[in-house]
Amino acid sequence: MNMSVVPSFVHPVAATANGIFVGLGLSMNFVSVPTLRAAGHPVAGWATTYKNGAKIAVSCILISSAMHFYTYYLTGERRSLYCGIASFISFPYTVMIMSPTNNLLLAANANPSHDKNQVVQLIEKWNKFQYFRTIAGTVALVLTVF
Repeated sequence: MNMSVVPSFVHPVAATANGIFVGLGLSMNFVSVPTLRAAGHPVAGWATTYKNGAKIAVSCILISSAMHFYTYYLTGERRSLYCGIASFISFPYTVMIMSPTNNLLLAANANPSHDKNQVVQLIEKWNKFQYFRTIAGTVALVLTVF
């Protein structure tokens, strides 16, 4: 595998995007959701976090995946392929698995008379789903760096 054909910016960009995604995921699981619990699971806090975090997450997924797949295209190196898959998997996972929960939470946020018990259950369910994304991103980062 000839890594010298890969432009010098590709690996650092991929690693940076993976790192930002992992940091975001860890912050969601271990900072934002516990804060929402302490505050009584306010759906408006989740919705704000989600809307702002989604912009960062999608950018990181697309950038890191593109860099890893580009490296694989140039070199045929399997590690780059695995990094690309681990980086990208969160996108279809979010669309197929998390979207129904996201949509219910966003609808609850738009409805001032939402069921607070349902919101608690939905945020906890969302947090469990989020762990998959955090783990997948961590795998991609570890494979990229080590």
